[in-house]
Amino acid sequence: MATEPIKSDSKVVQLENCADFVRPADVLSLAKRAMMASRKAASLMEESNILADEVDESHFLSLNHRGSTMDISIKEVVAVRSKRLLERRSKKRKVGKNSNNVACEVSKPTTKDMNKKIDKGFDQNDPLRLFLWGPETKQLLTVKEEKDLFVQIQDLMRLEEVQQRLRLQFDREPTLSEWAKAVGMSCQVLQSCLSSGKRSREKMINSNLRLVVHVAKQYEGKGLSVRDLLQEGSRGLMKSLEKFKPKAGCRFPTYAYWWIRQSIRKAIFLNSRVIRLPENVFGLLKRIKNARRLYIQEGHAPTNEDVAKRVGISVEKLEALLLTTRNPISIQECAWTDQDVTFQEITADPGVESPELSIAKQMMRQHVRGLLRILKPRERQIIQYRFGIPNNEQKSLTEIGVIFGLSKERVRQLESRALDKLKDCLPIHGLGAYLELLL
Repeated sequence: MATEPIKSDSKVVQLENCADFVRPADVLSLAKRAMMASRKAASLMEESNILADEVDESHFLSLNHRGSTMDISIKEVVAVRSKRLLERRSKKRKVGKNSNNVACEVSKPTTKDMNKKIDKGFDQNDPLRLFLWGPETKQLLTVKEEKDLFVQIQDLMRLEEVQQRLRLQFDREPTLSEWAKAVGMSCQVLQSCLSSGKRSREKMINSNLRLVVHVAKQYEGKGLSVRDLLQEGSRGLMKSLEKFKPKAGCRFPTYAYWWIRQSIRKAIFLNSRVIRLPENVFGLLKRIKNARRLYIQEGHAPTNEDVAKRVGISVEKLEALLLTTRNPISIQECAWTDQDVTFQEITADPGVESPELSIAKQMMRQHVRGLLRILKPRERQIIQYRFGIPNNEQKSLTEIGVIFGLSKERVRQLESRALDKLKDCLPIHGLGAYLELLL
């Protein structure tokens, strides 16, 4: 028993003596091997735990089946766990390789994910989303950014004024060299100023498109579609960009608001109705609408007299305004909901004579021809020329006198004598109804 510690002590002494001859490279390699061994041990421990859990789970499930055996083959267990284990190992390897880039991948989603989000959130039928689609429409500008952009925009406007002057002078489109010479720049500098000015103008417009949407929503349902309102508001925005002076002491959105509203209101006045109404009529209609709303809020049923009194106009004018502002109905629209009969099919055409009127006119022509037979040929012709029978072209006394070589007074006398003869003959022929036409 006493010899064993002596041997161990001798081994320790030998190791201590050999330690002086160990190289640093050997120590580093041994440390690496020890770390690899610890990793393998940890992985084996994890695999054993997974295997134990899966064996317990498979054993528990096998008890619920009728006729199942209690023996669980190791091969089946390995086959079940091997796929999951390989997947886990592959995931761990990927995470280990890309551990340094995890933050970047989380903060920057892939293009495929972005396209999926765009497809889900973008509605092509929504004009507002379509109008504001794009990141440039969501960028608000600071005061300094506005000033910097307007410096370049004003330079662009001055260059365009010179171009317009050259166009009128040459009666054609000026070349780039002529344009550059007129402004005292080189062609490259001119192109650079034009491109920077156009970019600044585009950025200024895109940054204020949400203001156009804000104003257009206030006039929605006033006779124009949302797309038309947005288009007219954009025109007002571009007009305000041309008129704005940075030295005026206000920001551009404040100035552009009034131009956008004015453009939208003008478009409503001109295009909201089939029959255009003047602007003062729109103002009266708004006052009438507000008066009716106030009466309803007070709990009264407003009459035309009450509304006219509150607005300050007569009842007749109020009724005329309400009559002229009625929405027109299409003649192709169905007259009844349960039938396919349109207004065109049941509306009489004023240009077409009724059968009764056509027969009455035909009988009248026959009576006139019969009466004219009692006159002398010259008197008959004078009456025919004078009343436009039968071609409906009436002639003056002077024209008839030229035809017959008579004076104007003589033609009048012959006409008067012929009419007297016809008046005397009407009662005899039972045509007293025509007597009033000759008086």
